[in-house]
Amino acid sequence: MKKKGIITAALCAFFLAACSGGDTSGTGGPSGAGNFTVRYNPARSFYSRILGRTVSYSILLPQEYLDDDESRFGVVYLLHGWGGDNTSWGPSGLNIGNIADRLSASGKILPLIYVMPDGYDSYFCNKYDGSFNYMDMFTEELVPLIDKTLRTTAKASQRGVMGFSMGGFGAISLVSLNPDLFCVAAGLSPSLNTDAQYETLQRDGWDIQWGDVFGGEGTSGSSRITGYYKSQCPLHFFADNPSSDYAGIKYFISCGDDEERLYAGNGELHDLMLEKGIAHEYRVENGAHTEAYWIRAAGEALPFISLSFNDEEYPEETVRSFGDTGNFVEESLTTGGTDVDIILPSDYNADVKYRVLYFSKGGGRASITTKKVAVALDSLLREKRLIIAGFDPESAENAGIYPDKIISAVESAYNIESDPACRLGLAYGNDAGFLYEAASGDSPSVKYFFAEDADFEVVTLENTAELYYLDISDCGEHSAEMFDSFCALRGDGAKTEYRVRNGSSDDLSVMTGIYSMSYFIGSKLNKK
Repeated sequence: MKKKGIITAALCAFFLAACSGGDTSGTGGPSGAGNFTVRYNPARSFYSRILGRTVSYSILLPQEYLDDDESRFGVVYLLHGWGGDNTSWGPSGLNIGNIADRLSASGKILPLIYVMPDGYDSYFCNKYDGSFNYMDMFTEELVPLIDKTLRTTAKASQRGVMGFSMGGFGAISLVSLNPDLFCVAAGLSPSLNTDAQYETLQRDGWDIQWGDVFGGEGTSGSSRITGYYKSQCPLHFFADNPSSDYAGIKYFISCGDDEERLYAGNGELHDLMLEKGIAHEYRVENGAHTEAYWIRAAGEALPFISLSFNDEEYPEETVRSFGDTGNFVEESLTTGGTDVDIILPSDYNADVKYRVLYFSKGGGRASITTKKVAVALDSLLREKRLIIAGFDPESAENAGIYPDKIISAVESAYNIESDPACRLGLAYGNDAGFLYEAASGDSPSVKYFFAEDADFEVVTLENTAELYYLDISDCGEHSAEMFDSFCALRGDGAKTEYRVRNGSSDDLSVMTGIYSMSYFIGSKLNKK
């Protein structure tokens, strides 16, 4: 193999260049097949007998492909969103060249071939009435054509599909229904509504985007959830079929917490896959249904795909190591028979006004202590004049002691201004509702509520705190409860941040999640 080419400004000209591509017949190769001189080729096409039309597609080759005329490469098929086309991943869109080069240069991905077909608003599925069988074209014509035209590895273990929005739906559906052709699917903000959402869509929107593809056009309510739709939708075929049908496939799904409707369908999908034991990586990050979010998500999805081609597992989060000491002082107080752990900054001064983070240490894990939380948030104690007060919600509730009484006792003992804006709540694990209730109602006594892998029930229409911040790993213990709470808070119009990160459900993952909240906790401490 020749030495790899160095990426320079001159090489970046591939974004503007295109090699000539001829139409083909069926799965035959285009004229000049394989004689590529530039990496990005936006104007390829072939005639599809299945669709009865010419299909356009773009390709991006790794530099190694041009430097070496013998090596073979894995292929990632990139699917666009509704209203897009084969150029949506190109320089004027998500710019897969920039994403791939950045990841390749840092050693995070293999050199790969990228194929970007026009999806014609098909959801990359066959049409319900057989009049436009796009998935058949994809599997029976496009994939063989690419394997014939380019130096691909031509194995299912070296083929993956990644897409955004409509293409995210298509990526999961295509791979799941064709495990003999593909080994990995990455859905970025998959266009996946819940059944209830589809049933209540305005008729014009339903007919144009979904009814025309899946059936049920002109109908309303449950009539829209056709048998054909169920056969193509992962929310249904994962539920209806044994999980063993998907055991050989690796899945990556990412969705922004500001996705308007789609966070609900994707959250349902995550919970369903957990329930069925279908292995997958799931992320919810700050973001909306935008190119900026998909570019960021692709930065993790492509390494996931590359590792899948090597039959390697995607690594779990890098957990932080938390010691047993910090720059603080430990005290305690008792109110109504309930013990409250107190963590003070080492330079605590009774003449200075402090704010308090009330920590509800539920969950049945003795190791997740108030002291551990203080270690994780040590910099905030030192820099933001913060006190931490930790208590066991079950013991407090059994003693008839509720948050307001604990708050009053702490504020009296430590010269804290009686102001909800000076109070934050952090709840972990079971019984998180005890502290959540202090952050709900018309006049909440806690203005900022943070929850880590917690179980609490939202009080609908009474969520008037200034911020609700929910964090959990994709293998967290209370995944369903946290998702339900997020949906209820967001549906109520409450200002809510939601994160689902890479991780497990063990203690270090929980502590890493609490540490990850430091920025948001600190930003709220800055407000007063």
